[in-house]
Amino acid sequence: MYFPGWRSFWWRYIAGPGAVVVFVALTALMIPALSVHDGHGQHGRWTATDILCSHHGCNEVGTFLSANGSDRRTRISMSGSPDLAIGESVPAVDTGGDEIYPPGGGAAWWHNLIGVIAAGLAGAAWLWAFPVRVLRQRRRNRPDAVVS
Repeated sequence: MYFPGWRSFWWRYIAGPGAVVVFVALTALMIPALSVHDGHGQHGRWTATDILCSHHGCNEVGTFLSANGSDRRTRISMSGSPDLAIGESVPAVDTGGDEIYPPGGGAAWWHNLIGVIAAGLAGAAWLWAFPVRVLRQRRRNRPDAVVS
């Protein structure tokens, strides 16, 4: 399946826009973890209640109970998947997102930050190489509107 210009097609219409989408998605995933890293969120304990296994592996699911008892979330996983037996509990922080985090945010914010930087650089290179350059070339090649 070879056709002339497949590399530029791949870069212009698949890899570049994909990098922008990945940048936005990872930024959204990084916000709760970074919030915990900065000390925000509801502190409490997470207790493992079940182990769910799929073809991707096993993951503990549990219940989070805040220190003051006002926040209780069930069937939620903890970022980093601590290796706990059912019934064991660990300190945790809830930001209201899809996961509970260990105090300090664990490694989730760091991993997402690396991905955000890589996708941001690829997306910026794509924006410069394709849309910005194309618009500049169109302006440069456009005949003057004023004819004397």
